Amino acid sequence: MGKILFGAGVLTGIFAAGHGLQGQDVPLSADFPEVYRVGGFDAPEWAEFSGSPSVNFDGAGRLYALDGSAGHVVVIDPSGSLVRIVGGPGEGPGEFNQPQDFVVWPDGRLAVSDVGHNAFQVFGPDGEFERFVRMGSGNDLFSGMSNMRSSLRPDPAGPAVVARGLRSQLGAFTSLLGELAGAEAAEEGGVDDRGLERLSLGGEEVVAETILEAWRPPVEGDEPEDLSLSDLTDPASMFGMMMGGERWFEPDLLWDLLPDGGIAYSDSSAYKVKVTDRTGRVTRTLGRPLVPEPVTRRIQSAMRAHELQSLEEGSGGGVFGGLGAAGAEGAPSSFLDQMKEAAREEIENREFFEEIPVLSVLRATWDGTLWIQRRGEEPWDASGPIDVMRVDGEYAGTFAAGATEMPAAFGPDGLVAFIELDELDIPSIVVRRLPAAVR
Repeated sequence: MGKILFGAGVLTGIFAAGHGLQGQDVPLSADFPEVYRVGGFDAPEWAEFSGSPSVNFDGAGRLYALDGSAGHVVVIDPSGSLVRIVGGPGEGPGEFNQPQDFVVWPDGRLAVSDVGHNAFQVFGPDGEFERFVRMGSGNDLFSGMSNMRSSLRPDPAGPAVVARGLRSQLGAFTSLLGELAGAEAAEEGGVDDRGLERLSLGGEEVVAETILEAWRPPVEGDEPEDLSLSDLTDPASMFGMMMGGERWFEPDLLWDLLPDGGIAYSDSSAYKVKVTDRTGRVTRTLGRPLVPEPVTRRIQSAMRAHELQSLEEGSGGGVFGGLGAAGAEGAPSSFLDQMKEAAREEIENREFFEEIPVLSVLRATWDGTLWIQRRGEEPWDASGPIDVMRVDGEYAGTFAAGATEMPAAFGPDGLVAFIELDELDIPSIVVRRLPAAVR
């Protein structure tokens, strides 16, 4: 086990990496041949991505890249050439105002979640605008923020998407911002981040149907107090809103949509992946003999030290790392200093879940094979080995930690897309092809 340096102190062996499972792993090669790459320092104008784009494939192997800052979707053919650009910044039909996420169906239709318009914008396979589908009441940015969903997936039966709800505290925070700006109040109901909905896009307004409500980790003590407008001026309260009382190592809802419209998900700290039909009914459970690591006082101390170090360095390596550069552009240094102090207090007082979840990421390939990432050697490391498992439970093998990242998108015929950043943080999209055994 490697050593972790925290200032003058050294902690060793705080996390039993792999929990003895390495000997049972069947190693897989991550030598995926490159098909093409676009972007980077010398890219043509259409491939000059202003940030890390969101990417999806259609059934013909075309890649779609949403550049949120540029306000458009770039469509790229299987050879890496430009097909078309869909949309652009603006206020009219087919123009985007704060695009948040998008989905692509196999036939090339796409829908963009446009927060500024508080609507999905739907486009045909030719890239032509078809219609707005309102997310709810209001047509402004704050209404759109209150009605947001996350992790959109295209329902194969269409025209619908499957989406996860927002954390309840984040939803309350955006509602407060909207109230402050005079926006219409968001409608009550729906799911939070422990649930999934199917959002029908067939009419003029989204129709939501709850299809899954995951296990909710029990919480001891009082419920968090309701937020008020005065909380927006207090850095400590703002951090409480952003973190929502979440504990370190509290198991997340990991999920992805399967080709038949079913769902694969994990909602606990165990190595347990549930597979459902399209109604959300669990039909089978997959797993491997790996148990969660108990959270000891030593692990708690190491986690706090790691986050405090990230905060001071401004490295972005931890939850609070991006606040380290107090006095950065855009905000008064006094306010940033208060935010940093509030972050420090949050780190020192934040509570822990009782064990460290085994899994960190779950994705499904185009064909329905599951890529299941385990946690790494250290408690804060989410980039551990990646197991490959068929939906019927057949285990194909494991990519060792660091051998490959989780793809940003899976496509047909083994196509996968990765986002790479160069030394100047300029993004490129790299498309590779997986061998048949792990598709």
